[in-house]
Amino acid sequence: MHPTEDETDSDSTPRPTRRRSPVSEDDSVDAASDVDGEEDVDTNQEQQVKKMVRLALACEHRRSEIRRADIAEKVLGSTGRRGAFNKVFEKTQEQLQQVFGMEMTELPAKEKVTIAQKRAAQKSSTSSSTKSWIVTSTLPPTFRTADILSAPDSSYVALYTFIVSTILLSGGQLPSSKLERYLRRANADETTPVAATDKLIQRLCKDGYIIRVKDTSSGEEMIDYVVGPRGRVEVGEEGVAGLVKSVYGDTADEELNKRIQRSLALSRREPERVVNGNAREAEKKKGRPKGRRRNEEEAAEVEDDESDEE
Repeated sequence: MHPTEDETDSDSTPRPTRRRSPVSEDDSVDAASDVDGEEDVDTNQEQQVKKMVRLALACEHRRSEIRRADIAEKVLGSTGRRGAFNKVFEKTQEQLQQVFGMEMTELPAKEKVTIAQKRAAQKSSTSSSTKSWIVTSTLPPTFRTADILSAPDSSYVALYTFIVSTILLSGGQLPSSKLERYLRRANADETTPVAATDKLIQRLCKDGYIIRVKDTSSGEEMIDYVVGPRGRVEVGEEGVAGLVKSVYGDTADEELNKRIQRSLALSRREPERVVNGNAREAEKKKGRPKGRRRNEEEAAEVEDDESDEE
């Protein structure tokens, strides 16, 4: 049976083909610009990470704080986009940890000692973040030896560790007269391997290891020292305990560890003596007359002088 003429015509009729719409030049240009934009962002962020790493290492070499304002000015610049800090900070931490065995650690807030400081802290509604960092080591304790972490200023490290430990073991706050007495026992009351004693104390305050607190509420000038933010991070309670145990050597036992922890627990409490106030709370509660503390300190100094002469 042969196909009819109609069937033959229908089969031979060509079907229309579907043509693809040509890509416009504008679309190709937009796609290329998007790729170039992403590459520019990645390149810019990489350069910012390198700048932040260099800034962190330079600040640590000078023993200065790494401030958020400095990062914004010297790393991010005026072209820094919103939210860029967090991304650059995270990648910087990765570089410091993987390459240098370090990391940026945020500094704690300065201890509020005076009444004015405590009242201002209570009224303030700002964030507790200090927006300041220092570089600390992330190496395991087994690798934190003098051969690996050799410090060119080891004498300075030893002195600030000794002074910070003395303050923390004294309840977190130490009068200048007692500090002078402890330095005299270490034969460092006038000069040290680093500099003259008064210059050393000024440098410790500048670097943030200790803080000098002046009180004139009783009519006479009283100067105390507390541990600064850098001292709490770099030395801390762990460093204090390590120093004491190294001094005792083989005789260090569990009883010594308990005594250390009891002494350090006192530094975590709020200081009894309130400075820049109308009266010292501790003395007021105990009914101690004015000037008694000064007399007691002078008597203790006399006893120390006599023991030194003996």
